[in-house]
Amino acid sequence: MFLAKPSNTYLTMKRLLLILPILTFAVACVAQNKVVESSSRRQPGWVNGLEKDYIITVGSGSTVQEAQQNALNMVKEQIVSAVAENVQTTSEMRVEENTVNKISSYLENFATTTTTTSGPVPFLQGISLSKVEEFYWEKLEDKKSRAVRFNYHIKYPFPRTEIWKLVEEFKKRDEEMTRQLDELVAAADNITNLDDIEKNLGELRILADYFMDGRKDKANLGMTRYASLYKSIELVELESGLGELKYALRLGDRYVHTSRKPMVRSECARVTSTINNKDHALIKYDYFNCYEDPENHILVTYRFGNNNVQKKFYFDITADKAAIFVNEPIRLTAAATDGGSITSSQVAITVVAKYDAPFTINKVELELPGQAPITIDNVGQKFSGKGNHSLTLNVNQPLEAEATSTSGKRISMLSGYIHFTSDKTGERKTYRIYNHTYTTSW
Repeated sequence: MFLAKPSNTYLTMKRLLLILPILTFAVACVAQNKVVESSSRRQPGWVNGLEKDYIITVGSGSTVQEAQQNALNMVKEQIVSAVAENVQTTSEMRVEENTVNKISSYLENFATTTTTTSGPVPFLQGISLSKVEEFYWEKLEDKKSRAVRFNYHIKYPFPRTEIWKLVEEFKKRDEEMTRQLDELVAAADNITNLDDIEKNLGELRILADYFMDGRKDKANLGMTRYASLYKSIELVELESGLGELKYALRLGDRYVHTSRKPMVRSECARVTSTINNKDHALIKYDYFNCYEDPENHILVTYRFGNNNVQKKFYFDITADKAAIFVNEPIRLTAAATDGGSITSSQVAITVVAKYDAPFTINKVELELPGQAPITIDNVGQKFSGKGNHSLTLNVNQPLEAEATSTSGKRISMLSGYIHFTSDKTGERKTYRIYNHTYTTSW
């Protein structure tokens, strides 16, 4: 982009405004102090002067080294101010983008508030004492208090052609960083990789330190937005079986991922592996040292910034177990009779499941006093869930009515077996019925 150069009159006025504080400082020093030592017998003619293509400045301090550094800081300030003048001048001489005024405002603030830090302005990083063409220092003593100070004068080459290069360089960098700021702020609403939050926060911190106008506030608001994302992360269980936990991380209404591995802890289970997949995490564990406790859990924790994101995933070691018992009287109901014989009947058993795991009743055997054992094969009835389940079976084996009837008897008992299988593990088990009460309808 072409830059119109400002007039010589304009630049001369600006340079005079820059040199005026130095001249005032020099006059004040002469009036109150006397030179007791200097780097040369005579003060060079360029001291406190104004020369084309040079920056002439002075720094003061309690030591030569401090005064020297302050003088170099003044060089930086004047270079930044010179760039700011030319940015502002070109914006006044022709209509340009709004960013021109922002750059000028930034540079003017930078020149007066951040003269000792060259990081935010790349072209200041090359400014050093090795480029100083001439220098002169004086040791001054206050005539009244006898206090000692040092003045360090610098003649630093800075040709006019350099200004235009720096103007373009700075404007280009400023536009790039403004674009970077806009992109980072917009990206906060579309995070899919949680690692990007910390990375983007770090970039926004750099931008917040760089900008000195309204863009600084925008960068700070962006950091607040990113930091708040950590509080919206949640762990969601996808599916799990005993000994294995599968979960995902969710941010708002979308699933996200991270390269970080979680901290996994349990009071009784032993974690055997943690696998980080892009769309989910898989934790495997053994639970052999765990008791039947509803509080058994795997605690999963992630550390993001200063925030802990964690969740307890509960597991039930009885999830695959199948165990049953009978606690109510078994009921026998006659279906058909022939004289003193019950030729067919039904038996109703209330089977109580101790756990939620599904199971299948395979076979039932009942032993009534004075009767041949009743055997019912191939039952094949399935149940699941903790609590009572009704099992009703047909008995086609004849029974003696008088010998088996409970009518008029204080108590009648039978024994037997219920054979069943755990549907989850395939384990075959048998429940022993021993001296259990029963009733008959005859």
